Amino acid sequence: MPPILPTTAVLGLTKTVASRLGLATATPVVVGAGDGPLGNLGTGALEPGVVGLSVGTSGAARMVVQGPRTDPSGRLFCYALTHDEWVVGGAISNGGISIRWARDILGDAGMSDAALLELAATVPPGSDGLVMLPFLLAERAPLWDPTLTGAVIGIQHSHTRGHFVRAVVEGVALQLWTIVDALDAVTPVTSARATGGVFRSRVWRDVMAGVLGRPLTVTGGAEGSALGAAALGLVAVGRASSPRDGLDALAPGLRESGEVVAVSEGDRTAYETARRRIPTLLDSYAVVRDLFDVPSRDAD
Repeated sequence: MPPILPTTAVLGLTKTVASRLGLATATPVVVGAGDGPLGNLGTGALEPGVVGLSVGTSGAARMVVQGPRTDPSGRLFCYALTHDEWVVGGAISNGGISIRWARDILGDAGMSDAALLELAATVPPGSDGLVMLPFLLAERAPLWDPTLTGAVIGIQHSHTRGHFVRAVVEGVALQLWTIVDALDAVTPVTSARATGGVFRSRVWRDVMAGVLGRPLTVTGGAEGSALGAAALGLVAVGRASSPRDGLDALAPGLRESGEVVAVSEGDRTAYETARRRIPTLLDSYAVVRDLFDVPSRDAD
């Protein structure tokens, strides 16, 4: 194994590589960090209590802390950003891919994601009691259990396609909330900065803000990790004194920019009720489980 190096360590190019690239061997090559912590840097989620939230095909929630942190319960990862600043959090497997699945199952031929989400917009927060557990792919944080499978529970005759679609979006948001809830035990979470293609949808923005119950700012850029890598590179080569200075040099005002999504008290209450209802709803199926749990007869 190679030696462990700081994220801001600077290496050079070998003659072979430099020749193939047409660059000088003195060209600095910065070790860099992982895409998770760089995403926090590139979206400006750098202050204590500010969660960096990203949802693409999958999803993640992470927060910058001073020094490495360990989670005794094993729910969260911890990644190095610099020697002093680390990023704690976790990723889920089932993000925007869940709505693509819903489109294939529930949508009409050729229906776009936007059209499908328009159905969800007609349904009130909480989906009138319909709950989706979005474990379509082997799930990661905070459960780390690849054997989990998804479920839709609480189905009633009155539920429509729109209810099912909204339940999928809410299920993903609630899964991300479990990571944010774990982060809240590390440092009290005050707000979140979100990025990802799904947040072009008003439904996704409103649901995520309502589930978090905290101020949510949707940032415009989709290049968060790449921008973070460039900002960290400036620190490594001595052109910035800190990651924040590097980010401000490349994208002035980014840390204060973005659309703030208002959270209504009604939405907050609806999703708090939904969270509390899930364990009770699962317990209510115990009688059905017992019905099918027929004891085997002895051979004699």
